[in-house]
Amino acid sequence: MSSQNEKSFFDSKTIIAVVLVGVLFFGWQKYLEHKYPDFYKKKETVTAPVEGSGEGSAAGSANAAAAPAAGTTAPNPQAPLKATSPTDSSAVVPTQTESKVSFENDRLAFDVSSKGMGLRNLTVRSYTDREKKPVVMGVSDTSGLFEVGLAGREQKLDFNIQKISETSLKGTASVGAMTIENELNFHPETSSWSSLVRVLNAPADFKGLTVLLPEKKHPGGKSSFLMPSTEHQEFVVKHQGTIDHVNASSESEDVKKDFQQVGLVAMSSHYFTSAFVDQSDTTPEAQLIAPAKGELTALVTYKPAQIKDQMTFQWKTYSGPKSLTDLQKVDPVLGDVVNFGFFASIGKILLIVLKWFYGFVGNWGFSIILLTLLVRVLVLPFNITSYKSMKKMQKIQPMLQSIRERYKSDPTAMNRETMALMRDQKVNPLGGCLPMLLQMPVFFALYQVLGQSIELYQAPFILWIHDLSVKDPFFVLPVLMGATMFIQQKITPTTMDPAQAKILQWMPLIFSVFTLSLPAGLTLYIFVSTLFGVIQQQIFMRDSKPAQSAVAMAK
Repeated sequence: MSSQNEKSFFDSKTIIAVVLVGVLFFGWQKYLEHKYPDFYKKKETVTAPVEGSGEGSAAGSANAAAAPAAGTTAPNPQAPLKATSPTDSSAVVPTQTESKVSFENDRLAFDVSSKGMGLRNLTVRSYTDREKKPVVMGVSDTSGLFEVGLAGREQKLDFNIQKISETSLKGTASVGAMTIENELNFHPETSSWSSLVRVLNAPADFKGLTVLLPEKKHPGGKSSFLMPSTEHQEFVVKHQGTIDHVNASSESEDVKKDFQQVGLVAMSSHYFTSAFVDQSDTTPEAQLIAPAKGELTALVTYKPAQIKDQMTFQWKTYSGPKSLTDLQKVDPVLGDVVNFGFFASIGKILLIVLKWFYGFVGNWGFSIILLTLLVRVLVLPFNITSYKSMKKMQKIQPMLQSIRERYKSDPTAMNRETMALMRDQKVNPLGGCLPMLLQMPVFFALYQVLGQSIELYQAPFILWIHDLSVKDPFFVLPVLMGATMFIQQKITPTTMDPAQAKILQWMPLIFSVFTLSLPAGLTLYIFVSTLFGVIQQQIFMRDSKPAQSAVAMAK
């Protein structure tokens, strides 16, 4: 059986077929080499020996010199080369080996690269990430943070850099007859830099100067008001006097936006930011790119209206935590990077008070409790009005119950009689809700402050809560909050239809589930506020107990 199979496999037809396939393969290869000689000649040219001597080594060195440098675009071998003048800002010139100068202090450590004088390996020393690793800003595979370049030119500028002092650096780059001088000063007390760039002997085709802000995209950055994500990323742009927050975390669509007359451009995550602030006479423009997959980039471009022999551009930059105090020390406009929402003015006041409490107690958790109690006291007049309305509602409960039983088969008549009764008894059906609505701006502002403030990042509270900026690891606060809300619901009178009331019975459970993923600081605020509301309600509703007896007697 075996010998028969071997014979059938190596018969004459099979051998002829194998030979024909081999002839066709090598023949087709030779045909392609004859048809496209430039392509195969190029392949041989860029393949250099790793080791060798004599002619082989010489050829390898020549080929290596001809190869394009990393980060540049190789010219098309089949396209005619464009003649460029020595002053052409788009001309490709030989690149230099990258060199770096290091700076460090208690807050930051970073390198300044000779490639565009961008910042590399920028580490925020005073914080770590969730995995207890150093926080690194401006992470990019190809570029440095705040890298300087020429508009319309892909090749990076090669600066000859010199460290002047522990906080200053100077670099000079040349492209043809044009010279770019960059003076970079580091301000360690605010984690910021100031840049003064001079462009000398710019050619007539000078298209402008660019500043690049790159960053790796974080996975899982989808965020909302009710479900915030600490991985969320956004661009912040101030243009023509308006602040825009552009979502950069979409994983389903590419985002690309252009802005004119830009004063501020920032690349922000939930707790950290890298920001650019214009200080020049020439107002720049900006392009923001956030692909669904890939690297985020913000490109700021200065386009002078008139080309001069000497042009000067100035800006400030910042990279570090989104501390409102630190940001405003660098420049007041940087305060807009911290997004406290629609009620930001109220939120900033609450943050000041929160810090004031922290100065006394030295614990951010207890500071949240004190601030929450203070807010509840401040809105107490609104709550008293609401409690008075609840008392009136309790007194007419027997009559309301009678109306429901009499017109249970006629909802229209039930509503008509209910409204007539409230009108006769001078009870406002919105009397309990309106005061609550009036105090909502304060609660929304406090919600945003506790959700956005860097002060709560990795801040411990007590016992099992070691970080107020992440969810409660054992869900104790969400359970306590749900139980407190259930008690509040039971002691609050309502004129609601029984069917609607049954639906609302699920609200404590829904809110408990909602707070499971919230930062512990936010959940602590909601729990304490609800608990204090229950205590307030019990105190102010104590004298309504006889009314409850009257209700029972009426039944």
